[in-house]
Amino acid sequence: MESESFYGVTLSEKEPIAQFAVPEVAEEYLVHSYKLIIKQISLGPEAKSGEFNVIQAETQENESKKIVKIPIAVLKVGETRSLRPNVEFPNGSVTFKLVQGTGPVYVCGKSEMNLGEYEDVNMYEEYSDEEDESELELDEEASPQTNGKSNKKK
Repeated sequence: MESESFYGVTLSEKEPIAQFAVPEVAEEYLVHSYKLIIKQISLGPEAKSGEFNVIQAETQENESKKIVKIPIAVLKVGETRSLRPNVEFPNGSVTFKLVQGTGPVYVCGKSEMNLGEYEDVNMYEEYSDEEDESELELDEEASPQTNGKSNKKK
């Protein structure tokens, strides 16, 4: 089952940092994957003329767990007031920082979660190798006999 929700934050001189963390889900669900997709980054109407506003994203690499910091937008009144980056952050939290400028800058997009139920997972965990062996023995006993002899060795 997939779940989508809106994500939006405002970065400004007063609040230059915003954190996206994976939302909590009900106990009966297991999160298979999740991602944050940033669709638009815009300057607010109060942004100062001639000032650059630089937004940086910080996230963790999957394999090395190294923190990656990269600018995802540079906005300036009169030049670029809005971007549509369509940037995806899979399987991790993301911190957005206004590293230059006073904003306000609006970052919006959506978060997507792929959910499963624990019952689905348990169904496969309950099946073990011991059951394989007992079923195999039953199959051998139930197989047709050839020339009045059993296929089992005595």
